[in-house]
Amino acid sequence: MRRLLAAVSVVCWFAGASAEASGNAPATPPPAETITVAPSRIAEARALVPPPLLHARFQPVVGTWVEYEYRSKQARFPVRVAVVGTTQREDGQVLYQVELDYQTEPRTLMVAWVVGGARPIVERMAVSVPPTAPISLPVDLYMDQPELRGTLTEEKPTDIRAGKFAGKAAQRVYRQEDQRVVTVVMTPKVPVSGVESIRDDTATWVARASGTGAQPALSAVPIAIPRLPQQ
Repeated sequence: MRRLLAAVSVVCWFAGASAEASGNAPATPPPAETITVAPSRIAEARALVPPPLLHARFQPVVGTWVEYEYRSKQARFPVRVAVVGTTQREDGQVLYQVELDYQTEPRTLMVAWVVGGARPIVERMAVSVPPTAPISLPVDLYMDQPELRGTLTEEKPTDIRAGKFAGKAAQRVYRQEDQRVVTVVMTPKVPVSGVESIRDDTATWVARASGTGAQPALSAVPIAIPRLPQQ
């Protein structure tokens, strides 16, 4: 829940900053090879890439979805992650629309536009919290941005012993800059992300269900925040 609130706060910060921009911001994202995150901006950037995407082995099949149970000391609710659309861009790249439906009160929808390929890039993110209009902002981060994942300290085979995704899996352990340990269990049986669970000292995400037939939930065109000159 804290991560969701942080993402909304970052969107609001960008909205205020863009209002002060000169209007000469570039219309295109930075070259992929230049994407890095300064140490002072890691927490801010991490809030823009939800954990199921940050740790994903992206499987972009339109219509597929996976539902996670999110649990922290403050809250517990389902989050459905779905690939709901695709666009072929003029440069030949495929842009996927991925929605994260946080079944909270009020219901919160996060939408990521992801450039596909060998190393997917989260190009933009939108947040919709009724009754306010949705707002989208540039993200321009690798889905597997190493500064955000943390340092990989362990990788080993494991077993998921029960549930829909039971079977052989892989476990990765990351240590972040604040010494937080994040444990990720991955299996190709989980659609969209390949992530069965994510656990740290603040929250857990556990995949409980999956299916097909997902449709876009975003019903309004977001207010688009332009890239700032320094982006």
